[in-house]
Amino acid sequence: MSTRWWGPFSFEMGQTRLWRMGPFEMWLQRQEREFRLSTMASPHRDTPDLVSGATTTLEAPADAEVIRFGVDSSVDQLEIQPVTSDRAAVFKSDDPYLVPPGGEVTAFLSSPVWLRLQLMNPVRVLHELATYRPSDTWFGPSTLEGELCYAVRTSVRYNLQNLATRPSRAITVVRIANPAPTVLPLARLRLPLPNLSLFAGEDGGLWTEFVTLERRHDGDLAEIRLARTAPPEAGRCTLVGKPREDIGRHSLIRSFTSLLGISGDRIGHV
Repeated sequence: MSTRWWGPFSFEMGQTRLWRMGPFEMWLQRQEREFRLSTMASPHRDTPDLVSGATTTLEAPADAEVIRFGVDSSVDQLEIQPVTSDRAAVFKSDDPYLVPPGGEVTAFLSSPVWLRLQLMNPVRVLHELATYRPSDTWFGPSTLEGELCYAVRTSVRYNLQNLATRPSRAITVVRIANPAPTVLPLARLRLPLPNLSLFAGEDGGLWTEFVTLERRHDGDLAEIRLARTAPPEAGRCTLVGKPREDIGRHSLIRSFTSLLGISGDRIGHV
């Protein structure tokens, strides 16, 4: 059993591997001139992540969803790569949380990762799928201005010890600074996950870059800065997934209401 579920995996003809990640299960089987991908979810199961060894006796359930990928008979490896989600995510705080003027807070967020299945030498992406697909939500000041995001069920935590960690989820450390002369209420936090990389700690845990959101003194704008590496809390890390959309290391200036759910925002499920 291992929590490091990504990387290249070798298959002999007829062999099957199983990935179990909480409610998500995935079987990969090598057959003549094809890989067979079977997936299913059991919403009420919450087990630790598991990567099985290859076996010729393991079979996917008959009711699993199946996709078949045609490959050359010489292909005996498939790589699984963790990547961040394809949309920004919205995190909601359990209770009203206020950052005083001149204050700052560090938030710890956890989000599900996506799996990218690809062939090697040369790299060719076959498929992507989420270990858990959150519900859709609209985030913006109106129905005409904003964007479609994911509503992540994990609440915003301000103490790392209070955040449950799972190998198929990535932790993001966010520093929120409020140098403005007025209180900053944090209701909902939008995190630009497609712009973030994934790093693996020595224990197999996944992390993104350290993110800083700093409110401008006029209170209307925020500067977003992405660090070049994982946060110190992650310890020694290795880069395992590049951003879907690389914005470089330059800071971004965005309307603060498009990042944090303060007065005037509307949010609802689609």
